[in-house]
Amino acid sequence: MPGDVVTQRVLFMRHPETVSNTQHFFSGRLDVPLTPHGKQQRERAVDALVAFEPERIFTSPLSRARDMAEMAAERLGVPCTPLEDLIEIDFGPLEGMDVSRAMNEGLGFPWPVDSDGVSHPPEGAESFEHMRERCRHLLETLRPLTGRTACVTHGGYLRMLLATVYDIPFTRFWDQHVLNVSSHYFTCDGRTFALGGFNLTPEEVIAHASAPSEYDTRDIWGTGRRELS
Repeated sequence: MPGDVVTQRVLFMRHPETVSNTQHFFSGRLDVPLTPHGKQQRERAVDALVAFEPERIFTSPLSRARDMAEMAAERLGVPCTPLEDLIEIDFGPLEGMDVSRAMNEGLGFPWPVDSDGVSHPPEGAESFEHMRERCRHLLETLRPLTGRTACVTHGGYLRMLLATVYDIPFTRFWDQHVLNVSSHYFTCDGRTFALGGFNLTPEEVIAHASAPSEYDTRDIWGTGRRELS
């Protein structure tokens, strides 16, 4: 059963609130700043990453994710490595465009998916297939690692990551609420990734990572620091 043998615990966290989140424009590869509220969220998120105590942190190279990851890594004294695999989807011609304007111009998102399940992005934008391959490559990178790993990334990427782990079709993968500085938590037995927490707030991460739970009979979060195998 998932959790009987745990070789690695992995926390994936979304970046804080940005101006594109509040002004509603596409910002996949744009390096947009945080809002004042986003900066407050970042403080709570860094505390959560520190409480999780990863041996390593991987991050999207974009500043809205990287700055937070580097702050946590400095407090922990662990390496922080930017990975292109963790960057947000490339919206191509939609980058910087107001969402409502894009819809009016027939450039809606998510991309159309045909009857064969193939996505059709506008020219210059990243396909869902390419994004899924980035997720697969990241999972292959993580799979042989042990201990605890934190990854700081983006909302679109987290949706595709879950779709990749659980074979969710492109027509449905966007149908998830992924909040700013929320986290998805997985255990790994060296082969399979098992979801142990979805859309966790920083406070929930701190609670799960800091104290044993009477419901967590397999010690999935490892708060007892004991080997499950």
